[in-house]
Amino acid sequence: MIIFDKARFVGHLEGDERDVGIRILDIASQAYEGNRPEYTDFLDPRGQEIAVGIVRGTNCLSYHLDGGYPTAERCRLAVFPDYFPRERVEIPLAALDIEGTTEFVGVTHRDFLGSVLGCGVRREKVGDIILTDQGAQVVLTPEMVSAVANSLQAVQRTPVFVRSIELEQLEAAPRQVKELRVTVASMRLDAVASAGFGTSRTQMLKEIKGGKVRVNWKPVDSPAHGIRPNDVLSIRGRGRVEVADQLGLTRKGRINLLLKRYI
Repeated sequence: MIIFDKARFVGHLEGDERDVGIRILDIASQAYEGNRPEYTDFLDPRGQEIAVGIVRGTNCLSYHLDGGYPTAERCRLAVFPDYFPRERVEIPLAALDIEGTTEFVGVTHRDFLGSVLGCGVRREKVGDIILTDQGAQVVLTPEMVSAVANSLQAVQRTPVFVRSIELEQLEAAPRQVKELRVTVASMRLDAVASAGFGTSRTQMLKEIKGGKVRVNWKPVDSPAHGIRPNDVLSIRGRGRVEVADQLGLTRKGRINLLLKRYI
């Protein structure tokens, strides 16, 4: 099989980059032979470049990158047969919020990373670390959540409280914020979500019943769930929509809404 030809795919790489290439090629082989998605650990931008080049070179596999939010620097790669339905590929990711019980002074990205790694977590299991006003948010592989949540007690002598959060709650700057003025027949979840995410109501019903839609970070599987101003609707991989304002009724009795879509 062409995907086992290491000389062709990694022969031009040296040192650590060659090691990355070999790991990617092994994962690609597993995906091809097993007819299923396989996932890498987190890769830096150069690692992603190497990985994507290898996958594209097989001519029989596809890939998807995800780091938890659209502008993530460190991402995991999913590799899967090119006939495999892309919508069934969901890269395992998790996020933690680390909040100081008192104000942090002079604490850096490196300090948070060091504290997380001090819990026995390898670097490749950790994605981006986003500094916040209260501390930091960390993207990591799901199997590492309990190790950090149970072990991390302080960062640079400042006691911390650690909790799991949804990926949609990450405070990284979105790539784009777009205001939408729409009209809906009712404030049902399916009506507002289909307008906000720009998809048909039929498709949105499938998303909701499939457990993919969250309201204020909680899964909601009822299309008739009532939506209120300031609610936040989110779908993993598609950003989130905030109901910014309810602007009254049209002449035909439809509801005018101002939505903010964060992509």
